Amino acid sequence: MAFSAPRPARPSQEERRRDGGRLERLLLLEADIRACPDLPSLELFAVNDTRAMLNFDQAVLFRLDRRGRAVAKAASGVVAVEKNAPLIRALNRLGGWLAGRTEDDAEARRLTRADLPEELRDDPVLAQWPHDAFLWLPLRDRQGGMFGALLLARREPWEAAEEVVGARVAGTLAHAMLAFAPPSLLRKFAPPRWLLLGLPIVVALLMLIPVPMSAIAPAEVVAADPVIVAAPMEGVIAEMKVRPNERVRAGQVLFVYDARDLKAQGAVARRELAVAQSRLDTLRKAAFSDPEARRKLAEAQAELELARAELERIETRLKDVQVRAPMDGVAVFADVADWVRRPVKTGEKVLEVADPQRVRLRIDVAVADAMALQPDATVRLFLDADPLNVLHARVRAISYQAREVAGGMLAYRVMADFTDTGERRGLLRMGLKGSAQVQGETVALGFYLFRRPIAALRQFTGL
Repeated sequence: MAFSAPRPARPSQEERRRDGGRLERLLLLEADIRACPDLPSLELFAVNDTRAMLNFDQAVLFRLDRRGRAVAKAASGVVAVEKNAPLIRALNRLGGWLAGRTEDDAEARRLTRADLPEELRDDPVLAQWPHDAFLWLPLRDRQGGMFGALLLARREPWEAAEEVVGARVAGTLAHAMLAFAPPSLLRKFAPPRWLLLGLPIVVALLMLIPVPMSAIAPAEVVAADPVIVAAPMEGVIAEMKVRPNERVRAGQVLFVYDARDLKAQGAVARRELAVAQSRLDTLRKAAFSDPEARRKLAEAQAELELARAELERIETRLKDVQVRAPMDGVAVFADVADWVRRPVKTGEKVLEVADPQRVRLRIDVAVADAMALQPDATVRLFLDADPLNVLHARVRAISYQAREVAGGMLAYRVMADFTDTGERRGLLRMGLKGSAQVQGETVALGFYLFRRPIAALRQFTGL
């Protein structure tokens, strides 16, 4: 005859109703945890609004620092934790002891005051704490590492069912906290205390390191001592005989004026000279017998000289119609179309003739960086066409007044001579552009970094 095992007693309707109400409160609590807008709100919620579910008298939320020490972040009944308060310091010691004795896979731990070590039981501050039963709820990340804990305290001992519910709530809290800031990463990269204390001192010492004052400015390779070819007279340029950057020889024609007006003026001047000469000859013949002719003789002579001078002036200008190169070199100007059929005035610059082997560096240093300018200062040039190699130069001259340059910026014009020799010097040609670093006097690193904010502050405050 076989006997079947007795069936477990079914829970009563009252027990099912009570369990259903507890489950409903747990689900509502988890929903409220997910609704917290930020980490501080979540921390306050954990130590205050979980009281109805977890039935504690006081709760403390701990976070573990880089060394694994427990630090109280929130406590029930207070808005903010005063870290230097005696009770908080004592609770930190209690939390540190509990954290050091928590198993890697432990979800919760029930204990009483009797389970504490002697130094904590005899602590005068904890002795006045009116709670004898504790529930330690670790907060773990996704890898199982503990980054914090929730300590619940009350007078009555904790039951196993409350431990299970507490572990569930702690898991929900940990998941929500990880959504705001990963504590494991924060602990991993948190600097030690000695570094936090020593860092300002190290930074202050670094600010005293002497460094050369320097300024970065746009630069261009230009001709050294070019000869300016200016318009010798007013007129219209008919033709440019050379192209930009073309090599020319001394005496070679650079450009030609439109000479039609001058030739017409020359023809008129020759006729006027012939008329004056004929009149003078007539008066000379009549002067022997006519006193009136003798009186006009001097006037006719003056008119002849005036006509001859006018013709010589026009012939001289006709010789200047062709403007020639004063030396061997390269014709430096922008475009032929800029000058053809264009009227020019006497002395107006048309182009330059420069020796391509003799070049200098022209730098436009902004007014704000003027304090870096020193006579004979060293210059480092990084060409746009060759940014990986550096060329060296030395300041030759600094303009006394700032001028407006391209982009509407006020800048000081600085000329520098190249000090490189050999193959590097042979790579230089007029027109190359880049960035130049002008190095000045030595100053403290702090002043070098903050000189512009200091100047702006002084301009704003007037100090």
